[in-house]
Amino acid sequence: MLKVKLLKSDLVLTAVCVICGATYTIEKVEGILFEGKRRMGNVCHECIKMGSAKLPAVLKKQSQRLSERVRVLEELSNRSFECPSWDEYLQVLQDENAESERVSQDEKAKPQMIMSRVFLIGEGIVPREEIESLRSEHMTIFLTEVDTSQWPSEIHHLKKYTEIEIDDSYLFRTGEGM
Repeated sequence: MLKVKLLKSDLVLTAVCVICGATYTIEKVEGILFEGKRRMGNVCHECIKMGSAKLPAVLKKQSQRLSERVRVLEELSNRSFECPSWDEYLQVLQDENAESERVSQDEKAKPQMIMSRVFLIGEGIVPREEIESLRSEHMTIFLTEVDTSQWPSEIHHLKKYTEIEIDDSYLFRTGEGM
C-alpha cells in the first residue's frame, strides 16, 4: 500500500511531485510518498489537497505523460549529437557577461531627466516660442544636464528657467485643485 506521510521541514526547498510532476516549494511540511519503508518521492500540496480518492487517476495521467517522454527520449538517443565544447560554452558565457556589463555601464552613463525641467515645459512656464526652434539634442541637454556651464550657446537663454524653485508638493500633487 502507498502512503503519504507528513514530516516537519525546517528548510524551504524546491521539489518535483512524484504524483503529478509539478515543481513546487516545500514550506514547513513535507509530503512524502512511501511504499512500506521505501521512499518513493515528494508529494505537492495540490495532490495532498485532492486526497486519496483522486491520487490514482492523477498518477495514471502523469505516468502516461512520462511514457510519451520516454518514447521521445529513446528515439533521440539513437541519433548523433553535435555539441559545442565546454571551452566554447565558457567563451559565450564570458562574452555575454561582458555585454551585460557594457549595457549596465551604458545605462549608468545615460543621463537622467531632471523632472523639474520636464515640469517647467509641461506647465508652460518655459514659453513654447523659446523651445520650438531647438534641435532635439539641445532639448535633451536642457532636460538632463545639471551643469549649465556645459550647455551649448544655443540654449543659454534657458538658464533663467533653471533658477526657478519648484516645491516638490506641487510636482507630486494629485487631482484636487489642478
